[in-house]
Amino acid sequence: MPACDQVKLLLGPFDDGELEPHEMEDVALHVVNCGACKVALDDYRSLGVALRDWVPQPAIDGFTAAVLKRIDQIPQPLWIRWRYYLDALAEHIGATASLVAAGAFAALLTAWLVTPYAQRFLHRSSNLVQVASGNKNDLTQPSQQTSSTSQTAAVDEPGSSMITLSSDPTTTVIWLPNQP
Repeated sequence: MPACDQVKLLLGPFDDGELEPHEMEDVALHVVNCGACKVALDDYRSLGVALRDWVPQPAIDGFTAAVLKRIDQIPQPLWIRWRYYLDALAEHIGATASLVAAGAFAALLTAWLVTPYAQRFLHRSSNLVQVASGNKNDLTQPSQQTSSTSQTAAVDEPGSSMITLSSDPTTTVIWLPNQP
C-alpha cells in the first residue's frame, strides 16, 4: 500500500478519474483507511466545485453558426474554388447526359415499334384518297402488280357500291355508296 505522500499526489487525478484501474483501487483503499487523505480528498472536491461555480459558463447558443460563418469567410485558394466549380459542372452534365440518353432510347424504341403500323396506315390512307377521287385505275393497279392471283371487280350500277376482291393481305376493301 502506498504512503500518504504518494497518495496525496494522486488525489487530484483520482477525483477526476484519470488514474489506471489498479491505481484507482489502491488510492480508494488508502483513503478509506486514512483520515488525513480523506480530508485532503474532500478539500480537492470542494475546491473543484468552487472553481466550476466561480467561472461563468459561456453561452453556446449560436456557437456552431458563428464558427461556420467564420469558416466561410476564410478565403479559399483559387484551385479549390475551381475544383468545386468543375465538380458541380460535372454533376450537372452527368445528370443531363443520362436524361438525354433515356429520351433518345425512348424515341428509338417508339419509332421501332410504330413504324410498321404507320406504314400500314399510310398505305390504307393512300387507297382511301384514290377511291375518294374516283380514280378506279389507280386503285386496281397496285393489287394486280403485287399479286398475280388478285382479282378486281368494279361494279358501277345505280345504288351499288364499288367492290374490290383481292387475296393480297395489304389490299383494303372499301364499300362506298354512290353519291348524287
